[in-house]
Amino acid sequence: MLKAYSRARALINSVRTEEEGANAVEYALVLGLVAIALVVAAIGLTPILTTFVAEIGTWMDAQGVS
Repeated sequence: MLKAYSRARALINSVRTEEEGANAVEYALVLGLVAIALVVAAIGLTPILTTFVAEIGTWMDAQGVS
């Protein structure tokens, strides 16, 4: 009986170790995808933000704000 229990515990521990390794790989993939999404969003928003800041500057000049 003790032998069967020991084998079961060893099997459970080996599965846990594999899951932890898989989790690290999954987190790395998610982190990479988030980084790519941030770069794409920044590139896409650059023209919009540039126009927005330029319009604020023009409005401030018209108001006489230094």
